[in-house]
Amino acid sequence: MINLDYLKTTTNNDRETILSLLDLFILQIPELKSGIITAFDEKNWFALKETAHKAKNSFQILGMQDEADELQKLEILCNQEIDTHLYEGFVKRFIIACDLSTSEIKKGIDLS
Repeated sequence: MINLDYLKTTTNNDRETILSLLDLFILQIPELKSGIITAFDEKNWFALKETAHKAKNSFQILGMQDEADELQKLEILCNQEIDTHLYEGFVKRFIIACDLSTSEIKKGIDLS
């Protein structure tokens, strides 16, 4: 799921920086999940769009492009407030991606 190629390139493969960014990602996940769930539950499409945007950027940094693309789609839909019946699926997939990526990081990622 996570592809560290981008981080390795932008950090000159600095192990400490990569580990720090992975730790930061893990720290951000609860806030992002909470923000997405709350915005969805409250039908606050602006807040959902904003949180999806923030999460998209975090996913892109970790090379999770498929997940970032999904969040981009959600952002666009929320911006136009269309197809709201699809939002729940995006939210569920986002939560799964958060849980899987967090688990992957905690189990240890090959930084070689």
